[in-house]
Amino acid sequence: MTDGYSEQQIIDAATAFGRGEVAYDETAAVQLPPVPEAEPMVALGLRVPPVLAQRIREAAAQEGVPYSHLVRQWIEVALTERMAGDQAVSLSVLRRAIAHAAQSGHAA
Repeated sequence: MTDGYSEQQIIDAATAFGRGEVAYDETAAVQLPPVPEAEPMVALGLRVPPVLAQRIREAAAQEGVPYSHLVRQWIEVALTERMAGDQAVSLSVLRRAIAHAAQSGHAA
């Protein structure tokens, strides 16, 4: 909270200000901090099994991005697909359908 100033330095500054020894100029030019290039992010806590966490990190390493970036992309894609009305189907259901089609001779 004191940004690295000692307690004595703060006391000395307060004393000098109280005596009117500090010049304060509201018209002085100031340099504002740069505007962020991206919108601010909100931290979300997410618990996953260690094996899944490792798989996520490996996938992110293959993509050359931080794992949080990759997970954010996956979430955005899933939400976009959900909003578009796409129906999610589990891989096991797809495999059973393909196996059934292959056995019944309806496979392409």
